[in-house]
Amino acid sequence: MKKRPNIILVMTDQQRWDTVASYGWRNIITPNLDQLAGEGLAFLNAYAQATVCGPSRNSVVSSKYVHAHGIERNERWLPASEPNWIEILRDSGYRTANLGKMHTSPLRLPCGFDYRLVVENKNYEQGKMGPPDDYDLYLKDHDLERPAQRYFETIENWYDNLGAAVWPYDEELFPDNYIGRRSCQYIEQYDFNDPLFMWVGFAGPHDPYDVPLSALDQYREIDLPEPVSSPKEIETKPPEHAEVMRRMDGRAGHAAIWWSRATPERIQRMRRHYCANISLIDDWVGELRHSLNRASQSENTIVLFTSDHGDCLGDHNLVYKFWAHYDSIVKVPLIFAGGPVRSDQPVDDLVEMIDIGPTVLELAGVTADSRLQGTSLVPLLTDAAASGKENVFSEQGHRLMIRTDEWKMVYYAGKPYGELYNMIQDPDELDNMYANPTYAVRRAELTTRLLDWYSDTRFRRS
Repeated sequence: MKKRPNIILVMTDQQRWDTVASYGWRNIITPNLDQLAGEGLAFLNAYAQATVCGPSRNSVVSSKYVHAHGIERNERWLPASEPNWIEILRDSGYRTANLGKMHTSPLRLPCGFDYRLVVENKNYEQGKMGPPDDYDLYLKDHDLERPAQRYFETIENWYDNLGAAVWPYDEELFPDNYIGRRSCQYIEQYDFNDPLFMWVGFAGPHDPYDVPLSALDQYREIDLPEPVSSPKEIETKPPEHAEVMRRMDGRAGHAAIWWSRATPERIQRMRRHYCANISLIDDWVGELRHSLNRASQSENTIVLFTSDHGDCLGDHNLVYKFWAHYDSIVKVPLIFAGGPVRSDQPVDDLVEMIDIGPTVLELAGVTADSRLQGTSLVPLLTDAAASGKENVFSEQGHRLMIRTDEWKMVYYAGKPYGELYNMIQDPDELDNMYANPTYAVRRAELTTRLLDWYSDTRFRRS
């Protein structure tokens, strides 16, 4: 019998698609992700099904759209009646382990894993958000607590920093170093009598943009791309884009960014901190692969790298991810390498995060649950002649997004406005043509496609 492959899924938190140097920002430092993409296949148009952590991750685990699984906010999780491909993998004979962030609720929900090392957000507040996680207990052994909840009180002129901070403790205590170190230890101590599926969930580069000094030092002389925006674009955009930033400005709190304090220099600093966290994680991607090699498992392991959603980082004069469906928010890195995965240039095919589950199951030789709404990417991973999806979808609250090869439309339910972009002519999504009568037929066609998808997937929820 052919030996079943180990599968290592590495998921970061809030990493936009273009922060891999080999196909994105040229000045970001990601040698290990570049190598992974060079040895395997990277997808340039992988779309998350939601713009917020919890709904997006529930979609990944269930392989269902948000309106189909019903988890529309954080601090919620799938009921037992919903499909979970990790459970399917475990029941087929895989050892399943999660080290790092999953965002389950309750905190220690098994979620199909035989073993969990639970690490929540950087700003997770035990007692208020739930019991202590394993990282809280680790810090307690050092007589420390998470610092992120108090940066706005402990760092002078905090709101000038736009969320950027230098990690205040020993570098080994940084959450992503803790996750990476424990993940490598797990691989090297595992006996591999059964094939391993391991989900490594890094906490970064999610805000606050705190990072150890050694990682930040790599970016001292590096200029990163300026935010994408135009002076008049706000006039054609949905009014809540500007409104949410206005409401956050002047509000005290660990997650508040006052965009009125933004300057080109401060935006560059914010972006450097964000990218430095990605580079730190990139180092751990390399270490994970070294651990697989030391365990003599490199040849029998498929590595998958992705994230749950992105971050505007000032694009369109927005921060974070809640407010819109721009590509900087809803498009994520997606890389496969190892096993039968072909080595080729990055591909432009449209794919979705709900496709991960069916793909992993097929790579493992396991039959998928018929309720999964994603599609296996194995044909694309193994055959250059295969093609991706005609449409991909994402949603958040009253917003529904459809993306085709040429067009993106965001439908605001019950509102007289929306967004329509020609993604070939306007990939930065600056020129909103939703209200332009020239494109009324195109808008109507995309609306029909969107509502057909919504109705079809909603009435096939189980």
